[in-house]
Amino acid sequence: MRIFIKISILFQGKIIIINQYFIDKFGKGKFPEILNLSFKKKQELRYGENPHQQAAFYKDPFIDKCCITSIKQLHGKELSYNNILDMENAFQLIKEFNEPVVAIIKHNNPSGV
Repeated sequence: MRIFIKISILFQGKIIIINQYFIDKFGKGKFPEILNLSFKKKQELRYGENPHQQAAFYKDPFIDKCCITSIKQLHGKELSYNNILDMENAFQLIKEFNEPVVAIIKHNNPSGV
């Protein structure tokens, strides 16, 4: 059964890409009538935005460039939604500089650069 699910997911991803191509090429208007998105779960998170919420972290399987989804946690507590959000904001902030830089983010607010 697992192999069937894997094959089904892979096939579905290819169909979504093909469909989205034709929607983008021949669709009318500024925003698509149908938007197909396909993501792969990277990990479940310790909690969502608030401790009583559940959350998971997903990655676009078709993007291989360096981004927050390509990092690997080496040790420490499982990540929460807020940890991921802070890391993404720090990553976006340091990309604004040409020289080596460190960004400190706490609860979505830059505390230092």
